[in-house]
Amino acid sequence: MKKLRTNYKNDKYTGKRLYRVTNVSADTVNLDDITIYAEEGDIFSADDINETNAAVNELYEEYAEGISRANRYVEINLPVSGWSATAPYIQTVSVPGMLASDRPVPGLVYPDNLTEALQAQIDKSANMITTIETLDSKVKVTCRFKKPVIALRLGLKGV
Repeated sequence: MKKLRTNYKNDKYTGKRLYRVTNVSADTVNLDDITIYAEEGDIFSADDINETNAAVNELYEEYAEGISRANRYVEINLPVSGWSATAPYIQTVSVPGMLASDRPVPGLVYPDNLTEALQAQIDKSANMITTIETLDSKVKVTCRFKKPVIALRLGLKGV
């Protein structure tokens, strides 16, 4: 985005503003500014306001995109068979549209047929996750010490 001008100056004049009134016709006069200026200020023109509005609109579009990304929600599956064979246990899952700079909020997604015993297994396996790293178009989930013994489903908000 282009940097906007920030050095506009106001008029500086001595005394009061002065105008000369000249009759042009019976119902028309002309006003001439005869003020004595110590320094003439700048005019904020239509070009200036258009440039300012373009900058504001660009910032708004970036903001709206950020809000849209912050509200985006995806779910990823981490099957037991997807973990690497040795520690650290790693799964990398494709997430279209994800950026390495994203910092989503993760959460567990429990199945509809959830029982107390199944929830305990899911929670125990989920607690084995030590890091979740965002990459461009994918996410890398790492368990440094133990491999989950049940499939996990994670929800990621802010992708």
